[in-house]
Amino acid sequence: MPNPPIQFPSTFTAANAVAFANPDNSAQTVSLDAPLPVAVTNLPGSQTVSVANFPTTQAISAASLPLPTGAATATAQASAITTLSAISGQLPASLGAKTGAASLSIAPATDLANIEPAGAAVTGTTMPTGGTGLTGWLSAIYRSCSEGAAVTGTATSAAVVVSASNSLYMGGSFQVTSAGTSCTVSYEQSNDGTNWVALPVISSAAANSAPVTSSTIAGLFSFSSTAAFVRARVSTYGSGTVSITLSQKQQSSSFSGVSLAGGSSALGSVTVTGTVNSTTGFTDSQTALAASATFTGTGRNTNSLQYCFFNACAYADQAGTLFIDQSTDTGTTYQPILSQAVTAGGSANLSVRLCGSLGTGVLYRVRYVNGATAQTVFRLSSSYTAS
Repeated sequence: MPNPPIQFPSTFTAANAVAFANPDNSAQTVSLDAPLPVAVTNLPGSQTVSVANFPTTQAISAASLPLPTGAATATAQASAITTLSAISGQLPASLGAKTGAASLSIAPATDLANIEPAGAAVTGTTMPTGGTGLTGWLSAIYRSCSEGAAVTGTATSAAVVVSASNSLYMGGSFQVTSAGTSCTVSYEQSNDGTNWVALPVISSAAANSAPVTSSTIAGLFSFSSTAAFVRARVSTYGSGTVSITLSQKQQSSSFSGVSLAGGSSALGSVTVTGTVNSTTGFTDSQTALAASATFTGTGRNTNSLQYCFFNACAYADQAGTLFIDQSTDTGTTYQPILSQAVTAGGSANLSVRLCGSLGTGVLYRVRYVNGATAQTVFRLSSSYTAS
């Protein structure tokens, strides 16, 4: 069966307006100038808003998601602003070093006895005279670490007079202030405090003293030791009182504990094996020369001695020339090898290194040729030297 024919009106009526209906059935016209409602009116005082994008619908209300107290009304805002302003007023305007007036001072609590609330000073320890605060204590510690306290002891029998730990020190000195009568003091060292061995000491009162391990007289005796303990004891007692004071140092004196073993040699004595380098000198002339005169010295060989140089020295009150001549044919002929002019009232010094077959075949001599004026003063000398 064919579809029935459908007829449309020849014209459509244009819509002049679109309206939005409010819940109270009132309407608001929607236009290009006012798309979708500009205002929703006549709503109940409280409505529930739901977000449906979660697995379950979540209701948002003042009860389920409350805001901080006073957030809506900002009742605490003035107090917060006052506090922040006070903090800001105490902060420096810029970073960097400031004067005390422009800085924030930090002071410890007034009811604390010291910087360490639980700290306590060692019994009997007091601030050194003149010390103040932490600097005073640190200087006292430095002084105590640098120098050992003096320990004094006495004995009226064969007994230990003074003994101390040496673990923090490298040496020190024993001062015997009273040696008693016919008493011998022995100085000893030990690592275990039980087994003692001799401790060499040196008298600090004598410039050329030798190390000893005991003494019978009063004096100051220095020592150097790496042992754990040191002591001084009366090993032989006669009578009287022996008094000794021990002082220890972290750095021992440079000469303490250094000694030479005894033997056939002694300090200041040297034995030379072989030929000793020698020097031989000559006064060749002290006779003034006439005008244009020549003085020729004696030719001398080295005699195979340990010489290295031949030297000549001349003084004249008139001008002349000093020569050193050499002969390599046992003195038959000489040739000048070095010369120097001498001014009037002046001097000259010449030195040549020896060459040739040294011994009796090579000779050296001095020679002086005076100028045109006769001399009144003339001195001429020469020498063989090893250096």
